[in-house]
Amino acid sequence: MMIKRDGSLTTGTSLNPNNIWAGSAFEYLSGPSLVSIGLVTPAAAGGLLSTFYCGRALIAEEYIVPTDNRGAAAGAGPLGSDDFYLQAAGGQMDRLVSTLRNPTGGTLTYSAVALITPVGGGRRGR
Repeated sequence: MMIKRDGSLTTGTSLNPNNIWAGSAFEYLSGPSLVSIGLVTPAAAGGLLSTFYCGRALIAEEYIVPTDNRGAAAGAGPLGSDDFYLQAAGGQMDRLVSTLRNPTGGTLTYSAVALITPVGGGRRGR
């Protein structure tokens, strides 16, 4: 399962609601899952701040979102080989929450991907 979000934040604002994954069918995990998060600012100027929770677990304290200076087209998104810094394991109905805050003096864009891999849960032989 995958969630892909692209957007921008103006000077001194936060997302509203402050969760990149809000409104996705996969925002709440349907069962035990492994989650990988890729989040980049596809611009030379950086400074976006993010925090990541999986359920009640704080996975990443507020950090500066990495910049993507590869010159990729807008919205191309994080690369699997370079930009998926955050991993977590969650259970049924755990909510994925990635906040975004722009404390800089200009508008910044972002590109985010959440890859969700269900694990376990199936019946194995007797």
